[in-house]
Amino acid sequence: MSEPPLDPAFGVLDGLVGPANIERLNALSGILEDGTLEDSVDQLYACKGLSDLHEAILRMTSHLSAKETYDLKNGQAEKLEGAINSKVLSINNGTGDSALLVEAGLACLSILLSKYSFALDEDTRLKLIRVTDARDTWTTSISATTATELLAQQLKDEEMVDFIIGPVLQKTLKPLFTRHSSRITASGRPSQYSTDGDRSRMFEEVQTWKDESPWAETAMQWAVNMSTPALIQQHWPLFTPVLLALVENESIGIKSRGLEILASFVAKCPAQVLQNTGIGRVFEDATFPMLLYLPSVTPEEQSTTILSPAYDVLIKLAESSDGVQNPERRRLLDKALRDGIFAGHFHASQYSRIVQVLMQKTASIVNCLGIYSIKHLKNLLSMISTIMTDPFATAHPPTVITATQALNTIIANCWPRIQETEHAEQIIRILSLCWLNVAEESQSNSTQIPEADVEILSQELVRTSKILQAIWAEDDSKRPRRLDEVLEKEPRLAKLFAPALA
Repeated sequence: MSEPPLDPAFGVLDGLVGPANIERLNALSGILEDGTLEDSVDQLYACKGLSDLHEAILRMTSHLSAKETYDLKNGQAEKLEGAINSKVLSINNGTGDSALLVEAGLACLSILLSKYSFALDEDTRLKLIRVTDARDTWTTSISATTATELLAQQLKDEEMVDFIIGPVLQKTLKPLFTRHSSRITASGRPSQYSTDGDRSRMFEEVQTWKDESPWAETAMQWAVNMSTPALIQQHWPLFTPVLLALVENESIGIKSRGLEILASFVAKCPAQVLQNTGIGRVFEDATFPMLLYLPSVTPEEQSTTILSPAYDVLIKLAESSDGVQNPERRRLLDKALRDGIFAGHFHASQYSRIVQVLMQKTASIVNCLGIYSIKHLKNLLSMISTIMTDPFATAHPPTVITATQALNTIIANCWPRIQETEHAEQIIRILSLCWLNVAEESQSNSTQIPEADVEILSQELVRTSKILQAIWAEDDSKRPRRLDEVLEKEPRLAKLFAPALA
């Protein structure tokens, strides 16, 4: 369904409001010219119902967009900002209507700031942060973009640093998370003695901020996104209590989002902070248990939202240790494969979306380990074989595709050991069986696999075959002799191993 066209009179609002607000603006276009801007501000303060408030903010937006300039009296722009702050940005019910109201309010504020340069007050800036994530029910994707842009325009360099440290972290977030994780001290530094703490009090605190300040996650996400490595290096203890509180929360949704934020934080945090302060190990210890959030204890859909960012955190932590030869880097990645990927596949191999995530993260971990992933080659190929040779695996092509891509990564990093006949022949067997399964399924009258998925999978298998054959391209003596026997017995494999026939 196409968007309703915006009345040419409202052209300045293009990109600031979505279809629902455009439709409402067009419906109001006949009465928007009545009254003055000052009247609109007064009406806004007087509004009580959500619908009346929405109409009033659209009326005000119309007045501002109608002229290139508008002769505002002293303090009128600030008064208008205050009205938007108190009447629009303070709405907390999280409904679709309130999200559209916020979108209209931000459009009005954006136009106001484009015509009259002035600094927003601290409270308005804090309210803007709350609507910077489009996933929240109280905002829209347009609102999130507008709010982010307004904050970037208002806060430059040192002003941004001071705002994150003071109003956001110390004044707003710190009071919400007074009951810190047992892994850290009250100052946010690693604790030498971990205790279980009073779980009842922790639960009460969680309920308080979830009910009264559900935007806390979004505020933390924005703070991390806007922070520089230099800021984090100096003030990392201000971040850790909130990060750990989110990651250790019992709600799957909060835990998942907390892991996403933590992954972003670790990617920016200087390596010397993670390693020298011990906070990197604290994050590692908090994250590893998340790898066991698997079906059937955890529903498959929820499990995937936890696993992906959890592995991202661990991979970012490993990458903070420079060089594939770094023992700490190898220790962490070995553990992620052993206690995460292999254990996860063993317990949840029947869940296709879980396996898909595990294959994606296997590729990332093997790339991080580089040549040192050879120690896991036997287990890696065994796991890949289980997935790709399963005759029913083609029912979910994305899983087989990601497994094939993981195999590409394994070959690229472990090729010196794969040159040994045993491993090369195992890979040939995996590719051959998967290719034949795909061919039989695609030719079946009852197949439900989309043709596009069959094509993508076939291309990936051919690509893997070429990567494998490149190993013996310059030394034909390394080529497994069984390959010729396989091709002779099964002509349908000719396309898969085309270069081998040349």
